[in-house]
Formats: sequence, C-alpha cells, structure tokens
Amino acid sequence: MQKPSHNALNSSSISLVTDKLGLGVLIYAYAMLLGSAYIFGYWRVFGFDVFPYASPIDYISAPLDRLLILISAPVVFSLVLFSQSDHTDSKFHKNLSAYLIFLYSIAFGVDYYQAISRFIRSDFHYEDEKSVLALAAALFLAGCCFTYRIFKHEKSVLICSSALILMQLAGTVAAGYSDGKAIFNGAANTFFLENKNLCEPEGARDWVYLGKFSSRVFFMNAIDKRLCITVADSFSLTPRKFAEGL
Repeated sequence: MQKPSHNALNSSSISLVTDKLGLGVLIYAYAMLLGSAYIFGYWRVFGFDVFPYASPIDYISAPLDRLLILISAPVVFSLVLFSQSDHTDSKFHKNLSAYLIFLYSIAFGVDYYQAISRFIRSDFHYEDEKSVLALAAALFLAGCCFTYRIFKHEKSVLICSSALILMQLAGTVAAGYSDGKAIFNGAANTFFLENKNLCEPEGARDWVYLGKFSSRVFFMNAIDKRLCITVADSFSLTPRKFAEGL
C-alpha cells in the first residue's frame, strides 16, 4: 500500500484546522497578528504601551494604509485554498512561495532601510527602540531559514506558509516603526489638532495626531514630544503642510 506523501499529510492537517475553526476565523486571527506587530513597532517610537487601550477592531484598522499588510490575508487565503484542493504539486507551491517571498523581501528591505535611516537621523531614542529593529531583523532571518528549507529540503504548504508569515511579520514591524519614527521626527504628512485646548488650555504649541483607540485619542506635542491622551467624540485636524505652508 502506498503511503501518503508529506505534502498530503500537511494539506490534510491544514484542512482539519480550517474545518474546525473556519477559514474566516483564521484570516481574522492573522489580521490581528499583523495589526499587533504594526502597532508594537509604531508605538515603541513614543515609548508608550498602547495595547491596554486597543480594541479588537483597532488591530485590524491600524495598518490599513499599508498595501503590504493589506494583501497578506488574501495570500494566506489563497494558500489555504490550494492546500485543500487536489492540487498537491510541490513545484507549484515552491514557485508561488518563491515569488511572494521575493516581493515581501523587497518590501521588508525598503521599510527596514527607512526605519534604520530615521533611527539614525533622530536625536532622541527610548531604551527599547533598538529591540524593535532587532526583532524585525530576527523575524526576517527566521523567514530566510524557512525559505532555505523550501528549496533544499521540504516544499510543504506548512513550511511555505511559515516562511511567508515570518517575512510578513518582519515587514510589518519594520513598517510600523518606520511610520512612527517619521512622525516623531516631524514628517510633513502629519496632522495638527485645531482645538489645542483639548490637550493644553491656552497652549501655543501644536499637537500632532497619532491615532485613536476605542474612545481615546492620542496626540504628541510637536516640540517637547509629550503625549496627550484625551476623550473626544469629535475633533478637527489640519494638515501640517497647510498649517505651516510647506
């Protein structure tokens, strides 16, 4: 009797997981994971733990402006579908994974270069900022290790998916840190709070919008980098380019 192949066993295992949990649950969990990675990288720049303020929807909505992160769930969705189909050609999985890993590696390289450049240009750093850059690099190297296994040893869907997820997480952490550091350094594409009294009554300094989590809104002082946490149902923002005539 012919024994089932390693690919077939992995496909059966993934099919069992999707049948038990549901494909939608897996995609939602993966989106939450990527959102957590982005938020972690973004807020480490400001030395603030925002996770106690975040709701489940915040993890998904935080990185929506990033195309790299937005296409992650469809990619995993496609891999899961292929794994449940009768198509078990390992060469197909290898080629598909190689193409996606190549794209994710380029995206990671761009974001990581921007993150390092903005870190170097900044005059102030919190103690744990370097750990974010180290984590992104470690995730990327782990993804490279799985990629090596794809081409040298195993070509299973599980190994391919692991490589893609690690590459994606590395790029997401780097993207979050890069975006946060750009704002911290005074990027031109930020937004100022119009009603400054929400953060500092009779204050003259501008407050930069950082994000909204649940009912709380976060701003950063443009000069001394102080954070302002306030509860506001409505508030007005002005583009920095317009406010300063940039």
